[in-house]
Amino acid sequence: MRFLLTSFAIVSALASWAQSETTDSTKTTDLKEVVVEGELQETSARKTTFYPTSRQKRASQTGTDLLDHIGIPQLNITPTGSVETNSGRPVAIFIDYLPASQDDLKAMRMADVRSVDYYEFPSDPRFQGNMYVVNYTMVKYEYGGYVKGFGYTNFLTGPIGQLLANARLQYKKMTYDIMGSGFARNSSHEGSELLEKYRFPDKDGNMLAFDRLSNTLSSDQKNRRYFAAFKANYNSEKIQASSQINASLNNMPVSDKSGSVTYFPADFPSSSYSSTLNETSKFISFYGYYFFSLPKKNSLTFTPAYTFSHTDRNTSYLENGFSPIFNNASDNTNQLSGSLRFNHDFGKGGELLASLKSYYDYNRTLYTGSSNSLDRSKSFETNAGVTYSVPFGNFYGTAGVGWIWRHLNFNDSKEISSSPWFDFSLQYGFRKKHSIAAEFHYSTWAPSSNFKSDDVIKSTPLLSYVGNPNLIPFKSYDINLRYTWLPNKNYSFSAFAYAWIVGDRYVYDYEPTPDGILRTIKQPMGGYVQSQYGINGTMRFLNRSLVVYARIAHLLNHNGRPYNVNHSYVNWNVRVRYYLKDWNFAVSYVAPSGSPDGCMVGIWDESKSYWYISAGWANDHWNLKMTCFNLHRWNWRSNLHVMNSPYYSTRQQYYGTSDHALIKLTATYTFGFGKKVKHNGELSVSGEAASGILNK
Repeated sequence: MRFLLTSFAIVSALASWAQSETTDSTKTTDLKEVVVEGELQETSARKTTFYPTSRQKRASQTGTDLLDHIGIPQLNITPTGSVETNSGRPVAIFIDYLPASQDDLKAMRMADVRSVDYYEFPSDPRFQGNMYVVNYTMVKYEYGGYVKGFGYTNFLTGPIGQLLANARLQYKKMTYDIMGSGFARNSSHEGSELLEKYRFPDKDGNMLAFDRLSNTLSSDQKNRRYFAAFKANYNSEKIQASSQINASLNNMPVSDKSGSVTYFPADFPSSSYSSTLNETSKFISFYGYYFFSLPKKNSLTFTPAYTFSHTDRNTSYLENGFSPIFNNASDNTNQLSGSLRFNHDFGKGGELLASLKSYYDYNRTLYTGSSNSLDRSKSFETNAGVTYSVPFGNFYGTAGVGWIWRHLNFNDSKEISSSPWFDFSLQYGFRKKHSIAAEFHYSTWAPSSNFKSDDVIKSTPLLSYVGNPNLIPFKSYDINLRYTWLPNKNYSFSAFAYAWIVGDRYVYDYEPTPDGILRTIKQPMGGYVQSQYGINGTMRFLNRSLVVYARIAHLLNHNGRPYNVNHSYVNWNVRVRYYLKDWNFAVSYVAPSGSPDGCMVGIWDESKSYWYISAGWANDHWNLKMTCFNLHRWNWRSNLHVMNSPYYSTRQQYYGTSDHALIKLTATYTFGFGKKVKHNGELSVSGEAASGILNK
């Protein structure tokens, strides 16, 4: 008691002295607020790490939005929301080391994101051998859960919208997720104006050369998609196990078009056409992920997957003066895959990853109508390889080599092939601000089973298409160079260059016949080279409230026989974003661009420019955003596709809603409960199995 009284007296005396000093002083000094903020981004030879601010997380509705707000210089977010590298390579998305999809990124709780890491050629076996990876690290919790709803709707282009809900519950080491989503779209503005140039001999052997112009005058299209999934996840220090079941129904009950057909010169009378298409696809799938940390710095990862898909597609084409064309196809597809990866960590000596992946696919496709046939395709592929990664100083290098064995049964034919693959990358990072990287990749790409069909399918009265049972994998060579500079938390820049070379490629070729043009698939054809170089950067001003992003790239493309064409195009875009308390605003412009439509075709795709302005508001639960696109453009013209070959050429102007004036409203609502929900990876939406129906 005496001690307490003595202490109280001392504190009172000090307080009185401090007060008298303040009163007697002739000058007072107000200390300014001091804000201590750590580094928000850093790069090294192994990875680039970003720590999103609360402002960025609150302004983001999805994981993709967050990547856009962060501005990772090595990545490009496409207008459709997919994530790719600056060289156009796909990026695998993980949440706490579990694979994630676009729907998972919509369902994740943004406030729980602790950091975002970008990897190139990671050695971690949990990334399943992907070359480019984004991994979200989430806050760890003890028990509880959260519920999140996501939805959007569009105006000015016809009814379209999506609703998605995800519920998560965790107790101790177990986490359970239930997700459901629905998508609906109605449109009466889909179509095209197609100018075809035909050159083929008639039945008397005389060469005919004429143009055919088909123009869509009316259309009606409806799409519906329903998805449901359940996932159970177990996580401990030594084991991470995840099992997921998905079910989906994709339905296009109506896709009808009608229009006019005109020929120049008028060897055929002008007429009209109508076409119908309805398609239903159902699938159910299972996906498993099991990671085991073993003694002596070893680990084992096993990922099994199975998908069953049933697809029905019915089409008709009627043109005055020609026989009607009816194509009906029914397909059952079974896909079974599994991978096994063993990793050993040598410490400073590096890491060794041995992998074995197998894939089995069985398609049974029945065609009826104008063409009748039954295609049965069984394909089996095994990929075995070893990758070694080693750090030395500021360097990080990886080298991998493996072999792929393929076995294909298509109807009565059998084919066995094998080929090697090789990866090499070298990365150097210093001072957490600079990193450079170079990589080389060689592999082969096997043709899809639907390219193997030798059935002739009639598309229009003058155009048919057929596959090629003798196709073999083509060779692919990739070379990439990158430089990343993060001078401080307000600036980030990246310079990049890449080249893609294809050898022994299989290509669509168009052959003249007395009945018109037959599109075949031939191999080998002329060489294909695609290259690009460019730079992008993000700059932040006014205490990071004002953010400016810009990107410019020069694309070069050579497409050899039978197209023999070269292209060169400069693509660029710029965006300005401003944060004001709970609000955020953005203005973006994307210049017109040109790009090839893959190495198998001769189509050059020219897209239109577009711009948008957006305004968003958010609090702890709600996030609301309105975006206005292309309010100056009220026509329905979109991309232009141009293709030229010796006997058949096309110029196709597409019509649709993608470049029309559009207002989009998006909203999310999230609430959590319990004590620190532990996020061990969001629900992953597995893709459906590709059917064996030969594409038009």
